Amino acid sequence: MNNGADKSTNNSAVVRKNQKLKEDIVKILNESDNPKSTSDISFLLDKAWHTIDRACMMLQMGGKLDGFKVGKMNLWRVK
Repeated sequence: MNNGADKSTNNSAVVRKNQKLKEDIVKILNESDNPKSTSDISFLLDKAWHTIDRACMMLQMGGKLDGFKVGKMNLWRVK
């Protein structure tokens, strides 16, 4: 039988991992003079495109990033 401690430990690890990813995204964008695409960030962090896109959207909802589209490409910059 699975106790609650295993689940909370896993959730905590996931939260820390997601927070680190968001910090890495903000760092990349802070160091860039131009907005970066989801694809560019994905390549630089060696993460899946949809993972980066979701993290960027969460940062946008949190007021840390501006996101906009050019054609079919999502671009991101620090507010």
